[in-house]
Amino acid sequence: MMLPRTLFGRTTLVIALVSFAFQIFTIAIITTFALVPLGRNATNDLAALMIETAENWQGEPAGDRPWLQERIGRLYRIQVQDPPAEVAGFPRMLPYFQLLEAALSSRTGESIVLRASHADDGEEWYWADLPTERGTVRVGFPASRVDVQPWLAMLLILAVGIFVTLNTSAGLASWLIRPLARLASATQRIGQGRRPEPLAETGPTELATLAREFNRMGEQVEELLANRTTLLAGISHDLRTPLARIQLALGMLSEKPDRDLIDRVLRDVEGMNELIARCLEVSRDFAEQASVRLNLCDLLAGVAAEFAHTGVEIRGRKGPECNLSVRPLALRRILANLVDNAVRYGNGQPIDIEYRVDDGRVEVCVLDRGPGIPASEREAVFRPFHRLEPSRSSRTGGSGLGLAIVRQLAAANDWTVELAERPGGGTAACVRVPLEEA
Repeated sequence: MMLPRTLFGRTTLVIALVSFAFQIFTIAIITTFALVPLGRNATNDLAALMIETAENWQGEPAGDRPWLQERIGRLYRIQVQDPPAEVAGFPRMLPYFQLLEAALSSRTGESIVLRASHADDGEEWYWADLPTERGTVRVGFPASRVDVQPWLAMLLILAVGIFVTLNTSAGLASWLIRPLARLASATQRIGQGRRPEPLAETGPTELATLAREFNRMGEQVEELLANRTTLLAGISHDLRTPLARIQLALGMLSEKPDRDLIDRVLRDVEGMNELIARCLEVSRDFAEQASVRLNLCDLLAGVAAEFAHTGVEIRGRKGPECNLSVRPLALRRILANLVDNAVRYGNGQPIDIEYRVDDGRVEVCVLDRGPGIPASEREAVFRPFHRLEPSRSSRTGGSGLGLAIVRQLAAANDWTVELAERPGGGTAACVRVPLEEA
């Protein structure tokens, strides 16, 4: 069987076939448990009446038989064919005739076969030669007495059922597939690097949820593309400046060696190497897949140890025992970047790392006593290469990637990062991670 290629065609076909099979099953059940028992009871009653009529006919005097003929015709719509005329076989389209022959044969003890003839008015009659003690009597009934057309009824039921099923399945499939078709079209636009129009978040819960998540994914993809563009532009800009200085210094060194120029070149190379290392770290952290169960206190102690050489005091306040199942490189990179930011702008003051467990999640905060970040800039600083200082010098503004990496790593792991004003001055940078019980 050749299946349709489209999801709409396959859905319609499956619904139609299931509905058609259910119709056949329903007809079979009704026939087996309702129509056949009713037909058997009806034919048993008719067989008893025909046999009783044959016996009464033989027992009536010849002069009273016309009266009996009129009475049974008026009350029971059966007749005695006297004298017997020519009859013939007929196709048995209805199981009713087989049931009647079986009932007559069972009551008489002989094999009874129905025959047919046509009356002067064109109506068909069915006759049975019934044996009695005094001879055989031919008793019959007209076709109008049966007056049932089960095959036509079944044909109508199937025809109407198929029509309704096909239309219903096509409408239902279209209603279900239409949102998926829009989703497929929107997916193609994303594949071409364009953001599609937001999908309508309506309809069944599953489709509405799918549309909502797709819209959110579209926003994230657009943001990632924008960050990528900004990242590449920023890297190009930040590499161009030291390269220009190195080129100028090399030209001057070719004429006259100068130790200060050499030191300046080395600092520029070191800055370029740091910028490239940051980009490589981002790629490595995003590539991490597996989650690992770890102790948060041990992780925080390891992060603090990385900055022991800076001369800045890093203080930790131990909270309750906390075990997490997280991607360790991503969380460690986020915390290291937050601490690095605090060391860079903390004016040499001690830095506090605290955490607390609340409402099924753990919140880790890095607290400094620096100048703080204006409320209007607390979201902007998460953009790549955005610095609070007008200057783009790495000596005054860092690489401009630290907090951008923090936000993107947090978003990739469904964590949240916020900057707030610390009571007493400074900045509180907090990352919130869902907590899983050990």
